[in-house]
Amino acid sequence: MSSLVRTLLVLTVVLLAGCNKKLSDIFDRNGKTLVVDDVEFDYLSAKAKIDFESEKNSLSGSANIRIQRDSVIWMSLSPGLGIEVARVLITTDSVAVIDKVNKQYMQYHFADLSEKFDFELNYQLVQSAILGNLIYPYDKERVVRSPQAYTYRQQHGPFAFENFIGAKTMKLEKVQVRDTVSNNSFSVNYSDFQLVEEEVFPYQIMAKLTTSKEKGNTEVQIAYKQTSIEKKPLKFPFNVPQRYERK
Repeated sequence: MSSLVRTLLVLTVVLLAGCNKKLSDIFDRNGKTLVVDDVEFDYLSAKAKIDFESEKNSLSGSANIRIQRDSVIWMSLSPGLGIEVARVLITTDSVAVIDKVNKQYMQYHFADLSEKFDFELNYQLVQSAILGNLIYPYDKERVVRSPQAYTYRQQHGPFAFENFIGAKTMKLEKVQVRDTVSNNSFSVNYSDFQLVEEEVFPYQIMAKLTTSKEKGNTEVQIAYKQTSIEKKPLKFPFNVPQRYERK
């Protein structure tokens, strides 16, 4: 596997972010459910600048992103001069990459990626990280309040979640996930919230995957330049040339 492919794969997995459309009370009317302002849409398109760095690879460039909620994430990556070097298609069960530099095509199931990175990865985690939405909904956990945020913890299998909800934005501003078995962790910070139609998006995202000393750490910074909620279905072109080598 080439270094570019490794970089694109890790970047895709880790992606595996102001204003309020409505300021609400911390709990709903029954006093039991935390009200968090998640992004809602059917189709979304965006342009972003992405900076990626790991122990062995680094990448900086532009990305065109399209999403069909809970179904497909599509990305076109151009590190420089507007030349597309890779295309990525994330579905609910796998990640596929067209490497146009090395003329290769790869497809990985989330189960295989989870084993590779020693951290459970899935479509919902990737989509939530890109959008700044809660990975798991609030369910009567104990909330700790400070002047800046509401904080609460969740446990799902071996994974311990700590969510930080901004007291002013009512948005997820930070999430930390720790694998209690391997002690690997994943954290995302969200800032620069901007209103897009009726939805509030984080335009700055900082993500970090911390693993064993052998595999090192991976950091991704996403700076959105433009975001649109689309009224009509989007297309997700992903045609693999026959001459490309399948990996």
